[in-house]
Amino acid sequence: MMQLTLFAPDITCDHCIATIARTVDGHPGARFLTGDVEGRRFTLEIESGGVLDALTAALEAEGYPLGPADLSLTSRATQSSDSSWTPSYRVKATDAGAEINYDCPCSCVAGFAFSRAVAVAEPESCCCGRSMLVGRGAEERLRAGIESSAYRFDVQTLTMPWGQPLEVALAIPAEPTH
Repeated sequence: MMQLTLFAPDITCDHCIATIARTVDGHPGARFLTGDVEGRRFTLEIESGGVLDALTAALEAEGYPLGPADLSLTSRATQSSDSSWTPSYRVKATDAGAEINYDCPCSCVAGFAFSRAVAVAEPESCCCGRSMLVGRGAEERLRAGIESSAYRFDVQTLTMPWGQPLEVALAIPAEPTH
């Protein structure tokens, strides 16, 4: 099962959380874990992306459509002193999840194919040495897999097409290869 934190902008009280919990627990393959009225978010476990798609429709029918997180609370960028380039990401829904792309300074379109069916994804790399990972703990996992002193890191939280915010980490070589 995958654990997700989702945002519903129309959450205003504990009754809203109770309605969401009842809706989630009423779907096979989904289990409500916690709710946060102030953050307008809730955490659940699901078996698959298909369950999430059905649950999204059911929550909307109950009056709680999923929406973006307040990015002023969840976005952050971690960069070294060389901050001459910062990626601007584009998120596009796919049958498996989402494509997260950016225009790389090396002139290619680089990115990451995020699959909701894969529990632990591996980083994807560009021809110029940039390495990208999307998901829970992306920055930590990316740093663990490379010599982090040779890179600067851009870390952002992006909202996926199904309403879930995910961490996007990009390792950028400190010494450009192009």
